[in-house]
Amino acid sequence: MNRLLIESNGIFIGEYEKSQQADIDRKIEEINAAETTLLSIYEKHGVFHVRWDGKARKKSIRVKDIDRVKDIEVGSIPKAAWRAASWQK
Repeated sequence: MNRLLIESNGIFIGEYEKSQQADIDRKIEEINAAETTLLSIYEKHGVFHVRWDGKARKKSIRVKDIDRVKDIEVGSIPKAAWRAASWQK
C-alpha cells in the first residue's frame, strides 16, 4: 500500500486514502478535483486524513479529536470528484 501525502505550499495538510500502485494516478486526480474542499477542511480543522467509509459508501474526511482517542468526521469528498477505480475499468 502507498500513502498519498498532501501538501499545500510546501506544508503537509493531510493524507488521502492508502492505495495500490494502480490507483495512485486516479487518486491524485481526485485530490486535485477536491482541492477546494480539502483546503477548507485544513483551514478549519488542521491536518486531516481521507478514508473510505464502506458502510456509508463515501470518502470520509477525518481529523483526530482533541484527546486523540478517536477520529471524527468533518466532511466528505464530493462524489463529483471521484474517479473510477482501476478494477472498474
